[in-house]
Amino acid sequence: MKARPIAFALLLAFAPATVSLPRIAQAQNPQDDALTKAARARFQEGVDAFDKGNYEAARAAFTQAYALKQHPAVLLNLAQSSLKSGHYLEATKQFQKYLNDPGGDKKADATKGLADARAKLGRLDVTAPPGSEITVDADVVGKTPMSEPVDVEAGNHTVRVKLPDNTSSEQKIVVTAGQVQPVRFAAASTVVNPPNNPPNNPPDNHQPANPPNNPPINVDNNNPPNNPPPNNPPVQHGEKVHPAAALPLIIAGGALAVGGFIVGGVFGAIKSSANDNYVSVQNQIITAQKADGIKNPTCNPPPSAKYDSACATLKSNQDAVNGDATVANTFIVIGIIGVAAAAGGVLWYFLGAKNKETTARFTPHVTPWMAPGTGGFSLSGSF
Repeated sequence: MKARPIAFALLLAFAPATVSLPRIAQAQNPQDDALTKAARARFQEGVDAFDKGNYEAARAAFTQAYALKQHPAVLLNLAQSSLKSGHYLEATKQFQKYLNDPGGDKKADATKGLADARAKLGRLDVTAPPGSEITVDADVVGKTPMSEPVDVEAGNHTVRVKLPDNTSSEQKIVVTAGQVQPVRFAAASTVVNPPNNPPNNPPDNHQPANPPNNPPINVDNNNPPNNPPPNNPPVQHGEKVHPAAALPLIIAGGALAVGGFIVGGVFGAIKSSANDNYVSVQNQIITAQKADGIKNPTCNPPPSAKYDSACATLKSNQDAVNGDATVANTFIVIGIIGVAAAAGGVLWYFLGAKNKETTARFTPHVTPWMAPGTGGFSLSGSF
C-alpha cells in the first residue's frame, strides 16, 4: 500500500468543515477542532516516519492518532506499520477490523496486507464438542464451533478446552509460520481409559520374576544376600559420598534463574514501551482538553463523550503498564528463587557429603516468599 494517497484522503477528512456543515453544527461541537488537529498532527508524523522507513515510529504515531480519531484510513496505515515493523499478530487484528469497517474503501490493500501478515504466523484449527471454551496460552479465543482458525505466533503454544460438562483438557502444539495446525479435542466419554493392570505390577509371589540380565537373588532367611542391590556399587572406607539429588537441584535452579531474569528483563522493556505510549496519549488528551477550555483535564470521568475513546485507550495503556510490571517482577522473583535453589544445591553437594561410616548429613531448606512489589527467599538447614 502507498501511504500518500491514504494520507491525503485522511487529511481532507480531518480538515475543519467551514462551508458544508451548518453554523449550528459548528456551534454545538466547538471541541471537535482540538482533537482533529491533534490527530492530524500525529497522523502526519506517522506518514513522515513511514516514508523514511521508520516503521516502529510510524506505528506509535498512528496508534496515537487512532486513539484520538478512529478513522478507517488511520487504521489501515496503523495495520501497514504493524506489518512492516514485525508486529504480525497485531497487524492481522487491525487488517480484519478494517475489512469489517463499512467506511474502508481500500479493501484490496487490507486483504493483501492480511495475507502477508498471516504468512509470518501460524494458525490453529481447533475443533471440539459444540459449546466448548477454547483458550490459547492465557487468552480465551472463543467457543466452538470456531468461525475460522486462530492466528498465533510461530512456536510453542498450549491449547486448553473446557467442555460443556466442565471437564477440561489441553494439548502442547508446535506451530510453523504459514501453516494451519489442526487441534482436535474429543468428548470426555470417548477417552480410552488405561488398562487396570499396568505392566509394572509386582510379580506374583508364587512366580517370582528376576530383572533381566541380573542373577537370581538368594532369599534364604538364614543367609541374607551378600551382594548389594544393582546400580549401588560398594563404598570404600573413607570415600566421600555426595547427595545424588544435589546436582539436579543445581542445574534446575540455574536454569530457573537464567530464564526468570531473561523473561523479567524482556517484560521490563515492554513495560517501559507501554509506559511511553501511556504518557504520550495522556499528554495528547491534556493538550486537547486545555485547548477546549477545560481547566482541570481529566479522564476520571471523561468531561464529555468525545473523549470516551481516547480515555479508554489511556486506561488500556495503563492496564498494560501494570500488567507488564507485574509479570516482570514475578519473573525476577522466580530468577531469585532459582539462584537460591542453585546455591542450596551447591551447599548440599559439598556439606552433605559424608564418609561411609558417617551418618550425619546436611539438609538444606529453601523457602521462597513473595509480597506486593518485592520477594526473596530464606535458607536454613540441619545436620
